[in-house]
Amino acid sequence: MNVKYGIISVAAILILFELVGARGYAASASRPYGSHDLKAESIFGKGKGDFDTHGIDAVRFPRSTLNLPRVPASVILAGRNGSSGSMNAMGSGEKRILVSVVLSAILPGMGELYLYGGSRNVSVLARVPFFLAAEGYFWHGYYHNHKKGKDYKQYYMDYADQHWSLDRFLIQHPCCDNLGGCTDYEDYNEHCQGEFNYFLYTPRDVDEEEYYENIGKYNAFVYGWDDWNDQPDYWTPHRSYYWELRKRSDYYLLKGDNNLMYLLVNRVVSMVDAGWIAYRINKGRDLDKGWSIDVKSISLTPSIIVGYRF
Repeated sequence: MNVKYGIISVAAILILFELVGARGYAASASRPYGSHDLKAESIFGKGKGDFDTHGIDAVRFPRSTLNLPRVPASVILAGRNGSSGSMNAMGSGEKRILVSVVLSAILPGMGELYLYGGSRNVSVLARVPFFLAAEGYFWHGYYHNHKKGKDYKQYYMDYADQHWSLDRFLIQHPCCDNLGGCTDYEDYNEHCQGEFNYFLYTPRDVDEEEYYENIGKYNAFVYGWDDWNDQPDYWTPHRSYYWELRKRSDYYLLKGDNNLMYLLVNRVVSMVDAGWIAYRINKGRDLDKGWSIDVKSISLTPSIIVGYRF
């Protein structure tokens, strides 16, 4: 037991010696080189005198600044995690592409504006007003033409209600005249099939669109117009004017639908453009060179320009 305690005591003394010696060396390093007034207290000779360190100058290194290389924490972490750094960069690049494409799908030009915030490239920012202007122009065209087409539609429907009558049609149609008059449209549809100038009558409450189209389109229904007077070409003034109103309505409604298609095209172009720019940014390429997609106005017509800059 005494031997064990003795070994432990010796080990503790040696550890303490090392600690005191290290502090003494640090204190000596902080003093100017060449000074000989350094003394380290000996733990073995405490109370018997100090241990003189004058002769240690021969093993002391000249004072100088030791420049150690600095390694960024990101490099250390990348080394620990293997390829996590490159994976994070890849994820960030994919996120940039996804965000820019989604923003352009919501509002054309917003994807390019988002990418400009990171690249500060003027050519990227220059795309934004073109996409926004095209978006505003097409929306205005849709609402204007759609409303105008609907107005003309209501106008020709009111005009037909004033100048075309089913009762007049059932009396003046040649087939019904030979039958002594048709009691209703079902009587006409049943007995006049195969007769001259016959076409199936569709009531307004069954199919409103077909009703208003048929009474102006087919000669069989000319007998219902209030200005029918045995015209040889079957086109009375009221029928002709009614059909002109219908053509105007269809024209503006079609223009409105075309503007909806242009809105879709504007979004697709902006999405492709934003995705391509984000891809080139991720690759570290010069945005002023290579393939580009621009929207320009040529002869007051919005046009898509695909080019390549060297």
